[in-house]
Amino acid sequence: MTRRRTLRPAFRTMALALMIMAAFSLHPQALWASQSMEKELPEAVSTSLATLVQRVQDREAVMLVNAIPLLDFAKNTALSRDNWKVEDFMEATGAYFGYSIASPVDRIVKYLYHPELPPSIFHPSVVRVGKWDEGPSEDIPALWQDLHENAVVAVYGQETEENTPDVTTGGYYTYHADRLILLINHGGEKYLLSISKQRDQSSVGRKGVVIGDDADWNYFYTDEEGLTKGGLGWVNSYMFDSFSVTVLSADKSDPERTQHVMFKWVRAGWSGMNMVRSGHVRSGCERFSQSLIKLMESDRLPDIETFQSMTRHVRAMDRRELSRTLQPYIEKLREMSAEDTVLSRRSFQRMLAEDDPLEHYSDYALKSLVMKEFLKKSIGIPAMLTMSHDDVLASLFPEHDQES
Repeated sequence: MTRRRTLRPAFRTMALALMIMAAFSLHPQALWASQSMEKELPEAVSTSLATLVQRVQDREAVMLVNAIPLLDFAKNTALSRDNWKVEDFMEATGAYFGYSIASPVDRIVKYLYHPELPPSIFHPSVVRVGKWDEGPSEDIPALWQDLHENAVVAVYGQETEENTPDVTTGGYYTYHADRLILLINHGGEKYLLSISKQRDQSSVGRKGVVIGDDADWNYFYTDEEGLTKGGLGWVNSYMFDSFSVTVLSADKSDPERTQHVMFKWVRAGWSGMNMVRSGHVRSGCERFSQSLIKLMESDRLPDIETFQSMTRHVRAMDRRELSRTLQPYIEKLREMSAEDTVLSRRSFQRMLAEDDPLEHYSDYALKSLVMKEFLKKSIGIPAMLTMSHDDVLASLFPEHDQES
């Protein structure tokens, strides 16, 4: 007779902790190594960041003096080190990431904040769906061009975001956020600050899939609650809170380049526990940067007018047109799934075998998907969607790029 053993509470706790560490790739030595290379942020910069996070919530006036420590740090000091230690704030885990883009800041502002383009279109690796609930009435690129010295222009809005699946756990979340765009001219130098603060707890995490290499921006979304990571399908996870402050400015040594300095905090997990470590937050910022660099540095990126034409066409599509346009995408998705380590699982194969495996996608999500595939093909990333089935989309590509 075999006697069944049950884990004692202490061992159950240890087993759960090991599972969590495995799920989030927390290697103690690697964590210690990354922390040992960090340097403390100057206190004045931390104070500036805290003030700006408060201003996005209370919408009180932002004074130039509130931002100067951060602006000077971003321009002169931030990129001198690979990493800076960002203290936890409001029970959320913080991180820093800074990088440069080989494109002028005026051009980047024009693309990222054009009033007729979706706010998330140029962030395909981190945002599935992004839309204004209360959009800014101002033309931000126009305000940027007319910004005089010592000016501080504040633009407020509210948005809904749904992120792409987490690379490790596969979870994705929907949440609402307040957004503050600050346009500042300090010392004859222009800065664009973007400050966001999550309004409430996110929706429960749902199972998503990063298909193949994350650099290809291919994802699949289910409507099943839980995490895709093996052993964590049962978890009801949430983004409890998140907020960020980023600074765009011209590179001080080369005006044809742009510096982007990012500070972000996240509190997420389950059962009220914050499972996020600084390395996770930093990795998310790096994921953001990789797609933005790829787009803004591409010599194949279409002009603004082409994006406007594409956006107007896709926004006008009804559900039937979207389904017809995306049929080749569904066929490619099924084809790729057999070789994918996650999509080849029986549960996902059942979903993909349905007549319309994208039936649970909202109209807005389907339109965002079409726009993302257009974006990929434009800059030479293999697209899962052929454009030849849509005469308008096909016509927007140079003749040598059009599909036969």
